[in-house]
Amino acid sequence: MSVNTSAMAVGRKFGLALKEARLAARRPDGRPVRQVDVAEALERSTRDRYSRLERGRSFPEPDEWETIKSVLNLDLATQARLEALMEAGQEIAGAWWREFENEFPESLLQFVALEDAAERITTCATNVLPALLQTADYARALTSRLAGSVLTTEMVDRSVELRRNRRAIFARPTAPVIEFIFSEAALHQKVGGRSVMLKQLDSLIQDGSSRTVTLRVVPFDAIAPTMYIVHLLEFGGGEEPVMAFDSMTGMTYQKRPKDMRENRYYIEAMKNLALSHDNSIELIKELREGTA
Repeated sequence: MSVNTSAMAVGRKFGLALKEARLAARRPDGRPVRQVDVAEALERSTRDRYSRLERGRSFPEPDEWETIKSVLNLDLATQARLEALMEAGQEIAGAWWREFENEFPESLLQFVALEDAAERITTCATNVLPALLQTADYARALTSRLAGSVLTTEMVDRSVELRRNRRAIFARPTAPVIEFIFSEAALHQKVGGRSVMLKQLDSLIQDGSSRTVTLRVVPFDAIAPTMYIVHLLEFGGGEEPVMAFDSMTGMTYQKRPKDMRENRYYIEAMKNLALSHDNSIELIKELREGTA
């Protein structure tokens, strides 16, 4: 994978490998090495900095790395593995979304990076189209109406730019397999007015022709509605999947097995209620003709 699609995944791999190395390490008295022990060696008053390293949120500075190697008594093979991951992960500076770092919540940009690295994405939405499917005019109308009182015109435009840049994953040679499930209500709500919605419906039809994109509409006559927005991101190489949820201030994440099971069940339930891809495209085309 390129830097842009692998950086976040590499960070997570580094964090997991570092944690494994610490759990295997022993202090001189034979007891396990704790995060606080490493933090003290790093001359930190709390374990927050080291915790970020094990969570893959950051990479150690050269002097920190020398201390960590000493405290964990890393063998040469483990050192080499971790240093290779560090080198690859530090290339994150070239990722396209870095330019948005000071403008949007960290949790949202973390999601963008994970989305960039995923091999399979399943999104369940409600009566609003998923961000990856939104045209610029649809996204601008939606954002300006719902958040225009707290966002400047410039920030609305930047939000739209971020959403549109995310669509670059559709054109990748190794594009992820993406399945979108959303309510029929999203097709009827004339966000931005009739002309904006016409272009949005045309865009959905075009996106639906991609070999890696599946659109599934939960019709009005389904026996249950969509309830909330959730994203399941799955990765290669044995990486654990991530469940993410939209919120007004960014994204929230769940990884506990119980939460993952419950939300997988919800996603499967929505799939069972939704129309097939072909029938969904036919419905979109019908609504497009009715809107014209």
